[in-house]
This record gives sequence, structure tokens and C-alpha cells, in this order.
Amino acid sequence: MNAASSIIPFENEEFGVIRALRDETGEPWFVAKDVCDALELTNPTVAVNSLDDDERAKFNLGRQGEANIISEPGFYKLVMRSRKPEAKAFQRWVTHEVLPSIRKRGGYMVEVPDETPEQTMARAILIARDTIER
Repeated sequence: MNAASSIIPFENEEFGVIRALRDETGEPWFVAKDVCDALELTNPTVAVNSLDDDERAKFNLGRQGEANIISEPGFYKLVMRSRKPEAKAFQRWVTHEVLPSIRKRGGYMVEVPDETPEQTMARAILIARDTIER
């Protein structure tokens, strides 16, 4: 990856700072070392090399030099391999809520507190329209 993008740092109490950027098509990529540090994966090179070619790339961070970055699917793969308790909570959410919902209903929508059934339906219609337009 060689397109100049601005780095977006995401900070979380449990995981620390994970730097991310968007490629030319708007897809998110994450600095592999940050993800590996957050997941307590001790060898980022091995973790990155375990991903498919289209799930990893190099990015010039400027003065900090070139860094390995991973795509969103690569990020999910690493999270699913982690044994960290916080990652296990994410794994459980994906495997017990998100994926079964997609299989049963064809999609997954996050509940919005105090949303009426009509508002939920309107939001679902907008999501469906956007999906069809892609």
C-alpha cells in the first residue's frame, strides 16, 4: 500500500492504542504491531505472515519507517486466534450473536436503546437500500 492516508489512533482502556488508516477504496487497515500488542501476540512477524497475501501490506509511517498493516479480515483472524480474555468476549459475540443472526435472518443489526419498532424498520430499510445500491 503506498497511498498517503492519515493515521487514526483508536484508544481503548483494555487494548491501548491501535492505529488505523483507510485505503483508496475506504477499507480500514490496522498497524499490525498495535493489534499484536493489544492481543498479547508476542511475534507480530509470525502473526502477519500467517495471514493471506491480500490481508497484509506494508505502509510507510514516515519517520517511524515502514510498518506491516493488516486488513479488516486479517484483524478478525488475529482476534479469533487470541487467548486474551477480552478477545474471547469478542469471539463469543461474533460466534454466538453476529454469525447466527446473519445465518438466520440474513443480517445483523445492533439494537438502539429507546428505538421504536418503526424506527428500527426504517433503519433496516435504509441499510437494505444501501446494500442493494452497492
